[in-house]
Amino acid sequence: MVLLVGGTDPSGGAGLLADAKAVSAMGAHGCCAVTAVTVQDSGRVHSWNPVSTGQIKDQMQRICDDGPLHGMKAGMLGSQGAVEAVTEVYANRIFPAPLVVDPVLAAGSGDSLSGKGLSGSLLKHLIPHASLLTPNLDEAEALTGRPVRTLREMEDAGRSLLELGPGAVLVKGGHLEGEPSDVLVTRLGITVFPGRRIVPGKVHGTGCTLASACAALMASGHDPESAVAKALTYLRGAIRDGFRREGGFLIGHFPGPGPGPKTPDKTAFYSSPRFCPVCGGSLLGAQGHMECRDCGLVHYRNPLPAVIVLAREESGKVLLVRRAFPPAVGELCLPGGFMDLSETPEECARRELHEETGLTADSMELSGADRDSTDYGGVALYVYRATGLHGTPVPGDDASEVLWLAPCDIPPLAFPAHDRVLGRGDGLS
Repeated sequence: MVLLVGGTDPSGGAGLLADAKAVSAMGAHGCCAVTAVTVQDSGRVHSWNPVSTGQIKDQMQRICDDGPLHGMKAGMLGSQGAVEAVTEVYANRIFPAPLVVDPVLAAGSGDSLSGKGLSGSLLKHLIPHASLLTPNLDEAEALTGRPVRTLREMEDAGRSLLELGPGAVLVKGGHLEGEPSDVLVTRLGITVFPGRRIVPGKVHGTGCTLASACAALMASGHDPESAVAKALTYLRGAIRDGFRREGGFLIGHFPGPGPGPKTPDKTAFYSSPRFCPVCGGSLLGAQGHMECRDCGLVHYRNPLPAVIVLAREESGKVLLVRRAFPPAVGELCLPGGFMDLSETPEECARRELHEETGLTADSMELSGADRDSTDYGGVALYVYRATGLHGTPVPGDDASEVLWLAPCDIPPLAFPAHDRVLGRGDGLS
């Protein structure tokens, strides 16, 4: 349970809506206290009005009364009074749960989101309580009173802010010239997180999203460095899933709902992937294991084992299916396919039999093993004998036809391993 304190954003790209979506994506529940109501779109802030300090405190108190909190993120506060109110409730009701402070002074468009004296109030009251402080370059300049435009200046600003009491400082470098980098400064040292531009121009809500993801991860027990690394991976993927509006570019906090392709390409499994399954970055490496250039994931191109299902009628005819998709579209083969992560070989055999033929079996008996090869390399094959079949044969999944053929009428099959299995007669005698 993470308390999110900040302003609204009608566009849904930043502010409390972005906070709540990022926290949900990290597996936590977000509750909120509104500090300001803004009028903005994906491109700029047009105006904003503060919520009274009494209402801010009342919102936070009611959430505290409703049960324990495991973390908190403070974003746009807007006024000195709001800073003091938020600090009071955190110190008296929420501490020692981790606190992430995103010192919002202006929107990414440059529009002001703060009243007079806000920087000084944050430095005096709230920042000393922060477990993680996350200023961008402009905010770091306002808080330190010095230029922050290079990696060295980011490190120096982080050290200066760390002396004020927060547990860690993440100076965000999205506004750096050239490729972005973020600098995390803790009492154990400095960690630089290099990045790259994913889309041209400004992206609305990156600071809110990153800080809230960190808050959720720290609430679940991650230390600041681990939380920042995981939150940055999430943010990069969310930017890739983003979309453009008239005013600017919004983050896609969750994968799109579809629709999927009308004709799925079921050959994709046999090809080497191009993109990282964690962050969406490019996978590189023609030989050996592939690596993501963004998050460092090593992708092992070892496919799961597969199964072959052998079944025959009392007449001796063998159950075959005709392939509906490449490879070997239109050719015959035995029912079967690759195992899913959560199933046993026998469960896979039963599932593949039913998906491809519509049939179920009373018994699945392991009767042999073989091997096959794909673009990934060698694949282990479990050979199962199915007996006691029930149902009406109906093709499905990657099969276009179900048929029974006498062994003497079976042509060469789509895969050499299937021919070898039939030639040996595993399970058919």
